[in-house]
Amino acid sequence: MTFMQALATQRWDDHRYYHHSRINQSLHLVSALTFLTAYVMVFVNPLVAVMLGWLVAMPTRQAGHFFFEPKGYDEANQATHEYKEDVKVGYNLHRKVVLTDPFHDVLLYGKSPLYLLRGERFDPIVGNEPPASRATSVA
Repeated sequence: MTFMQALATQRWDDHRYYHHSRINQSLHLVSALTFLTAYVMVFVNPLVAVMLGWLVAMPTRQAGHFFFEPKGYDEANQATHEYKEDVKVGYNLHRKVVLTDPFHDVLLYGKSPLYLLRGERFDPIVGNEPPASRATSVA
């Protein structure tokens, strides 16, 4: 498996196991945009950049997981919460090759607030493989 394939698999597992809630996805979008703003602020005012990262972006991101992700049996992935905790990218050093970056989060969760406004509280996650490895067609 190449590095890029491993990255795609880890990102897909992270999304399908830990980002069912559209509220959590929307909070990840806010967090990602805040991180991107902080990256720019590093060159203008490093203190503001640090404050944005640690006091806005990180708590926003973690609150989504803590308060809005379902903790019961995951029907979409046929996995228990305990299994998902065992394979979690962020806490499992064996699988932790890279961290998800804010650019990826903006692309992945950019439409989540729109889905929420339409009343879709949870992402209908399907498939066990990263989207790039599945044969898909865009209509």
